Amino acid sequence: MAAFHSFYGSGTNNMVETRALLDGLLLCHQLGVRKVAIRVDSMLVALWFHQKYEILWNLLRWWSKIRELSRDLDHTVAHVYRELNAPAYSMAFMGLSSSSDHTFLSDFPLRLVGLARLDRMGIPYFRNS
Repeated sequence: MAAFHSFYGSGTNNMVETRALLDGLLLCHQLGVRKVAIRVDSMLVALWFHQKYEILWNLLRWWSKIRELSRDLDHTVAHVYRELNAPAYSMAFMGLSSSSDHTFLSDFPLRLVGLARLDRMGIPYFRNS
């Protein structure tokens, strides 16, 4: 339905994971999507979402927005290992390598389409580098 990548500049992985979650929720809100299965490859972000671990003070402003947006959604949030989140990793790499933000509503990158097909079929993609 949609995909995005963003460049957040310098910061920690926790900041990037938090901002990406917020941006994903904002995109769902803009598109009118109300039922969402959220998969994050940061265990800490999943714990923060389920209020099982204290959120870092410097991320609280984004987490208040995440809480506000998620109230209106029928959602699940779960941790998955990075190897099972290849489409998200691919989009994150695009944002980092291009230093830009972009939302796709059509004409998705071919790599993303292929990874999404594998994901839908339940076939993990393992990177080798």
